[in-house]
Amino acid sequence: MRREELASLIVYLLMIALAVIVGLTAVKDALSVCRPANMNPFLFVIITIVVGLLFNIIMLEVLHALGAKLGGYRVVSFNVLGFHFEKKEGKLSFKFKDFDGLTGETVIAPKKEKLSMKPYIWLPIFGFAAELAGCIVLYSSMMSNSASPVRWLGSCAILFIVLSSMIALYNLVPIKLDTMTDGYRFILLTKPANIEAINELLRAEDLERNGKEVNDMKVFDDITEFTAGLNLFSVYKNLGNKNFDEAEKILDITMKEPKKLEPYTYYRLISQKLYIVLSTKDPEEARKVYDELADDKIRRFIANDATMESIRAYILISGLLEKSEGEVNFAIGRKEKALKRTLKKRVEIENSLYTDALNKVYEVHPKWKENKENAADLD
Repeated sequence: MRREELASLIVYLLMIALAVIVGLTAVKDALSVCRPANMNPFLFVIITIVVGLLFNIIMLEVLHALGAKLGGYRVVSFNVLGFHFEKKEGKLSFKFKDFDGLTGETVIAPKKEKLSMKPYIWLPIFGFAAELAGCIVLYSSMMSNSASPVRWLGSCAILFIVLSSMIALYNLVPIKLDTMTDGYRFILLTKPANIEAINELLRAEDLERNGKEVNDMKVFDDITEFTAGLNLFSVYKNLGNKNFDEAEKILDITMKEPKKLEPYTYYRLISQKLYIVLSTKDPEEARKVYDELADDKIRRFIANDATMESIRAYILISGLLEKSEGEVNFAIGRKEKALKRTLKKRVEIENSLYTDALNKVYEVHPKWKENKENAADLD
C-alpha cells in the first residue's frame, strides 16, 4: 500500500469514528428531545443527512470556484458527485464524469500573470467556520427554547456540524492523500518554489485538455518534493522522445539535494537514471555508475519496488550487470500490476521503455527469450 493510500485510509477511519462518536452522544441526545412531531426519527435523520451533505458538498465547490476567480484563475469545470459542468470555447456543457476528490472537484487554470491560490484555499475554510458558528448558535437557541415549534432545527444543526466537520477533516488534513486537498495545498504554498510549480502544472494540464502540446515545461532548480514531481513531466517527455541526454540532465538537477526529497522519491529518480545509463553506456561505465549511485539499501528498494521505473531499471541491472535470468523473470512478472498503478498519461511511454529494456537484455541473452517463450507455451 502506498503512503498516500495509507494516509487516506487513516483519515477515512477518523471520519467514521467522528461520525459514530457524535452520533452516539450529541445527536442521540438531541433527537431524544427534539424532532418534528409525528415524524419517524430514522426518516428525519436520513433526510437531514442528505440535505446536509448536498449543502456542504455544493458549497465547498462553489467557494472553490469563487476563490479561484478572486485569485486570478479561470474555472474550467465544476463537478459535484459526478455531475460535471464544463465551459469550453464559451459554451457550458453537462455530463456525468468521475472526479478527483472526496465529493467533487473544481478544475482551474491560470488566467492572469499575477495569481494567488490563497482565496481558493481560504474561502472554503471561512465557509466551514461560518457554518460551524451558525449551527452552534442555532443549536443553543433551539435547545434553550422548549416551547418553540421548530425546536427540531437544533437536531438539524448538530447533524450539519457532524457532516461539515467530516468533510473539513478530509479537505484540511495537511498531508498528501490520494488526491490533492486544500490542507496539502496550504503546506505546499509555504515554499515559494511550489507556488510557481503549481501554476505551471495547472497551465500544462490545461494545454493537454485542449489537445495542445506541452513543449515548454519549466524545469525547477529549487527542489522540493512537489517540484521534483513536476520535473518528472519533462523527464517523461524526453524519455518518450528517446532524448536520453536531456532527460538525464533534468534527473541530475532533481537529484542534487536528496535530503529535500522523500527517500522513495529519490530512489525512483535513481532508477530512472540507471535505466538511462544502462540503456546508453557500455557495461563497464554503467557498472561504475551503478556502484556509485546504488548502495545496498537502494539496490533492495529497486529490486522490490512495484513501479514501472524501478522494474525496467531492475531488468537492465539483472540482465546486463548481474546476469540473472531468474531476477529478470521476477521483474517481468510484476509488470502488469505496476502498470495499473501508473499515471494514464505515462502508460504508453512506460510500455515502450519496458519493451526496450527487455529487448536489450534479450539481445545479450537470446536463450532467455526462448526459455520465456517456451514456458509461456507450456502455460
